[in-house]
Amino acid sequence: MTHALECELLTPISDFLRSLGCTVLLPELMFFDRGIDVYGVKYERPRTTYAVELKLTDWRKALRQAAIYQLCCDYSYIALPSRSLFSIDPVPFKESGVGLLVVRPDNAVGRIIEPQKSTEQRSFYSNKFLSLAITEQLHGA
Repeated sequence: MTHALECELLTPISDFLRSLGCTVLLPELMFFDRGIDVYGVKYERPRTTYAVELKLTDWRKALRQAAIYQLCCDYSYIALPSRSLFSIDPVPFKESGVGLLVVRPDNAVGRIIEPQKSTEQRSFYSNKFLSLAITEQLHGA
């Protein structure tokens, strides 16, 4: 996370991922030259993985990052504070398959655009992160 204020989004987004059934959350996973802000794993069938890019304002940059994350997860999201929504163009999100989450001032999370299941996912990348998640779960950290 490059901006300290993005940390404000971390707790509500972590809670959102847990509400989807994620039992392991991995912060700041390096993927190429980027850090996935939160990677969530739901082991319950069907096993599902999520990558979330947290941004305060620059949704275009976040969209480029989240599109790359589709290589390593089932669903990729961008999370923004509600004050940043006025400038969003939904078309690139829908074209790329990336979902959009909004964090409201009361920390409630809303789904603005649903993600599409990634057709770009590669097991080489996702298996690496699943191994990390299993290790994390076994060590109870």
